Amino acid sequence: MTDPSQDSVKGNLLYFSPSEQEPSYFTDSLLYICDHGDLGALGLIINRPLNLKLKDLFNSMKIVKDSKAEGNVYMGGPVNPGAIFILHSSEKKWDSTMEVSKDISLSTSEDAIQSIANCEGPENYLMTLGYSGWGVNQLETELIENAWVVIPENKDVIFNPDPSKQMEELS
Repeated sequence: MTDPSQDSVKGNLLYFSPSEQEPSYFTDSLLYICDHGDLGALGLIINRPLNLKLKDLFNSMKIVKDSKAEGNVYMGGPVNPGAIFILHSSEKKWDSTMEVSKDISLSTSEDAIQSIANCEGPENYLMTLGYSGWGVNQLETELIENAWVVIPENKDVIFNPDPSKQMEELS
């Protein structure tokens, strides 16, 4: 096995390969990989909107009195589905912000959530519940087995408000 840090897919999109015969949790999933290194990988599913509006989430959290935030919350993955992850354009940063690429960052802090709830957030963002994670060398093995198609980062696809059109834009 090669050094995982040399073969990192951080900052790329992954699509669960349609060649897989068995249905999987990730069937038809498009993920953005936020971190990938010696300790494993972390990504967010970006094409599975939940039946939960951002403003309803914020109002239920009592973050703001009446949020005007638009859009849906997404299912980021099976790990820690109670945690909020914000994938966003990099023009705005908070203490918790991790830069994924020049254009895209990941934040998880309450001040980031508050900013978006108040419509003061970054220009582009996608909020998920949970994340997708891989242990040491797990993603590398799946990539070798062709379970994933690696696609270069594309902000228009990531932040497309219509998940049904994301795959069309990649074609």
